[in-house]
Amino acid sequence: MNRTRRIAHVLPFAIPLAMNLVLLPGLAAAQASNVTLYGKLNVDLESLSNGDTRKQRVSSNSSLFGLRGEEALGGGLSAFFQIESSVGVDTGSGTLAGRSSAVGLKGSAGRLLMGQWDTPYKNVTLRLDPFTNKTFAAYAAVLYGNNSATAANAVNRQSFDRRQKNVLQYWTPEFQNGLKARFAYGVGEEKGTCAVACSPSMWSAAASYDSGPLALMAAYERHDEYANTATVTTRDSAVKLGAQYRWGDTAINAVAEQLDYRGNLAATGLTRTFAPGAAPGVTVHNYWGAVTHRIGVHQWRAAYGRSADLSLHAPGGTATDTAMRYWALGYGYTASKRTELYVMYARIDNAANAASDFGINGVGGVGNGNHPTGFGMGITHSF
Repeated sequence: MNRTRRIAHVLPFAIPLAMNLVLLPGLAAAQASNVTLYGKLNVDLESLSNGDTRKQRVSSNSSLFGLRGEEALGGGLSAFFQIESSVGVDTGSGTLAGRSSAVGLKGSAGRLLMGQWDTPYKNVTLRLDPFTNKTFAAYAAVLYGNNSATAANAVNRQSFDRRQKNVLQYWTPEFQNGLKARFAYGVGEEKGTCAVACSPSMWSAAASYDSGPLALMAAYERHDEYANTATVTTRDSAVKLGAQYRWGDTAINAVAEQLDYRGNLAATGLTRTFAPGAAPGVTVHNYWGAVTHRIGVHQWRAAYGRSADLSLHAPGGTATDTAMRYWALGYGYTASKRTELYVMYARIDNAANAASDFGINGVGGVGNGNHPTGFGMGITHSF
């Protein structure tokens, strides 16, 4: 089967790129391809407490290596791929293609990919977190349902910090003033595999605007039928707004988020103690902000966040003492373009009916009203 016929089989799945395919002559004449090896190792020595017990550990904070490549197909259309793997530098573990990995097409109309990838909801504000959402000090302690996951539909229901399996994504090209968007659909391969009848799916969308010192972001995600019961169909959703303002070597970042869980509240996985039978749904309001300042090779980082008491749907009211607060401080020394030495400290203050842990690399064993703390010093090296 020649290249033109293979591309024709892709057409039904590449609607945003269809005009490229229809109008491009001579697609069979492929051009040179290239493959790049890349990676980032991020390892630190930590001392953590869950409020009762203190322990030490070495953590490999989402260390990775990957391969990415691209082949010109002619007329401005290219095929591309990425295979990104986790690397447990601390234990010698790792998973081939365990991180964002996919194959797709790109052209003047944007990109279309299929595989496993960070959702648009997760991706759009990642650059705001000065702790890169990879260490215990990450903003996932407050946002995303206080949980990070690489998961298929109907798994880790509470988490909106998702690297979604079996996903189809479309990315628009960048328009004027840095305006761009991403859309994703988590294909419902899990239909019929739940304990009760279900047809789970995931929808995610995000847009960002970046012009001069100001950047704005907005995102929405929905999880359908992730935790059905025999009598209740669940639907969970999240919406967030993000912003960054930069002047000189200083940046101020902020995110406001609302999470809604509807149906079967006993299975939300939220680290709050409340009466799940008292309402058909619950809303979580999260707020987070950070400041960074660079002086030559030195960067200072500070972040603060708060998750308010849970708001109950009809008949209304709140679940008392379910709030939590988080704050983090950090310093980084830029040893070279590819290497940084850093230290960081983070703390969570839980109300009497909250047991939130760090969203990334949690310490574990956190009970209601506990105050997890962590101190770490480490190194990142990119290649």
